[in-house]
Amino acid sequence: MNTLTPEELERFQKLSNEFEPDIQGPLVSQKQSSNAIALEYANADPNFSAKASALAVTHPMSRIMKGDGNCGWRAVAFGYLENLFALRDTLRVQRELMRVKSLSTLLNQVGQQEHLYEMFVDATEEVLTKISQAIQNGIQDESFLEDAFNDEYNSSAIISHFRLLTSAWMKLNPQRYQAFLPVPLDEYCATRVETVKSEIDEVSLQALVDGVISGSGFAVEILYLDRSEGEAATLHLLTPNQPSVATIRLLYRPGHYDILYRPEQIVNMAPVMVNYQYAVASNYPPWDQGALSFDLNSHLMAIPGLAMDLSFPFAHAPTQIASVPPDTQFRVSSPQEVYQSPIPIQPAAPVIPVLSQRKTRPTPPPSTTLSNRSSEGPQIRLNPLVMKPNLRRSFPVTSVKSSPYNQAHFQNQDFEPIHWDPRDSRK
Repeated sequence: MNTLTPEELERFQKLSNEFEPDIQGPLVSQKQSSNAIALEYANADPNFSAKASALAVTHPMSRIMKGDGNCGWRAVAFGYLENLFALRDTLRVQRELMRVKSLSTLLNQVGQQEHLYEMFVDATEEVLTKISQAIQNGIQDESFLEDAFNDEYNSSAIISHFRLLTSAWMKLNPQRYQAFLPVPLDEYCATRVETVKSEIDEVSLQALVDGVISGSGFAVEILYLDRSEGEAATLHLLTPNQPSVATIRLLYRPGHYDILYRPEQIVNMAPVMVNYQYAVASNYPPWDQGALSFDLNSHLMAIPGLAMDLSFPFAHAPTQIASVPPDTQFRVSSPQEVYQSPIPIQPAAPVIPVLSQRKTRPTPPPSTTLSNRSSEGPQIRLNPLVMKPNLRRSFPVTSVKSSPYNQAHFQNQDFEPIHWDPRDSRK
């Protein structure tokens, strides 16, 4: 076998470095079922296959990033903006817009020229402004974010902005990252962070979260789909000690990052039937004003438990309502009808002595207007004041002083002021 000359090896190495696979598909795909990932590894290593199948259950939806060397940066940037839009909080979006503007001070501190990075900052701020407007307009579809990231210029500008911020953060905090780097930090940032289409690794990913994402209150977790033992993907949280309002979930497969989504919580908005108890049930018989021989306020009759005269033998008997013509059912009784004695009734039970005394009184001839009324029904024990002639107009002065029914009240039609006697004050 002929060996290659150093010139040929150098030429082949250059071709290998410049080779770009022809990867089809959008930079950011739409949400799709994670079953596609499970089918992709169905015939692969058993550990891969088992973890991919379990992943389709725990995270049923996924979003695929194009594997062009920027997939990790793009997944974090898109996940950050997508979660911000999902919170539907315009005030939070405005705060993030101001925070992103303030991060430019990091670039200035490491010597970056403003005219070199301002176009990248403008691209990020433009997407944040679109998110705020979409929330205000009630837009639920996130397709405008997909369109922004599938535009090559916008996507590259946003990713470059995040790259520069990560590099500046690492340079301003070298003690945190230098121990994990095989080369000096400045060289690492120039070759692995700021260079376009250089894939993100664990150190730069942690720096991206620390310097750019953690200030938003979002958490970042990674599920590793690899050949390690176990039936589920290994979970690693990059912000373990920080409370979060949302989480960016990344799926790592060797050399590639995608976005995962947990099942959405379905809120049942079906109406719930509730039985409201709006009244107190009672077994009191209803009052029948037609069966009474006098007129009384209907609101008083509606009071449950109003004292009934138990001396009548038919007090608890079922009420029998006589047929009353419609034109006289609700008419106003005349004074003769109001103060006329009840029609005598032959009780079925033995007569009580009190009733026998009532029967000895002379009974006036029944009025023809009462022929349609029934004396049967609930009876009440009347107060002596009820039968006074002024019942229909006013009450005694001492009963309800502040009521218009009081004869001493100025709104009473029979108004008569109380006469003050100086001798009463000495009593």
